[in-house]
Amino acid sequence: MPHFSSLVAFALISLGMVMTPGPNMIYLISRSITQGRLAGLISLGGVALGFVFYMLAAAFGLTALLFAMPFAYDALRLAGVVYLL
Repeated sequence: MPHFSSLVAFALISLGMVMTPGPNMIYLISRSITQGRLAGLISLGGVALGFVFYMLAAAFGLTALLFAMPFAYDALRLAGVVYLL
């Protein structure tokens, strides 16, 4: 089990990442303005799920794995392409 200080640091970094304006905020604002509140809320759920996935991947060491084995990054990237097709 991680120490409490590590969990607090992880939570603060996650909060900072979510609150920082960027392309996701532009996407949410434009979607809300053009398609209404429900579309904006659905998009917000997708963005939040993406952040949760990113934080879990970071917590479980996926980033370290991808840095250690570059072909794993290519495999993950190609899996994403296949998923989008």
